[in-house]
Amino acid sequence: MKPLPKEPILDKADGSRTAHLQPVIDFLKAQGNEPATGDAFEYNRDGLGTYGFAQPLDVDLLQQHFDFPPSIHLSSAGLHDSRNFVRIAQDFGPQPVRPLSFEL
Repeated sequence: MKPLPKEPILDKADGSRTAHLQPVIDFLKAQGNEPATGDAFEYNRDGLGTYGFAQPLDVDLLQQHFDFPPSIHLSSAGLHDSRNFVRIAQDFGPQPVRPLSFEL
């Protein structure tokens, strides 16, 4: 049986840093992974945009379904788009604040 062709994901966002990743988000939601960050990208003070899911990403399934450009890296930590400075990953909720070295 011939494998299905992979859906291409481009590394160029037409007027948006995240629009090109919408098929990945839709696919993960269709697999039952619920958004954990209000179904939107959240941006930290450095400008990194993160779309968080409640469960870990199935990286193997994503690699089977999509054809990613070299600027998009997949790992156990999630998907990172280095060209657009955005990522899709499991959201772990608020993390405790680490004390600075002089506060110890």
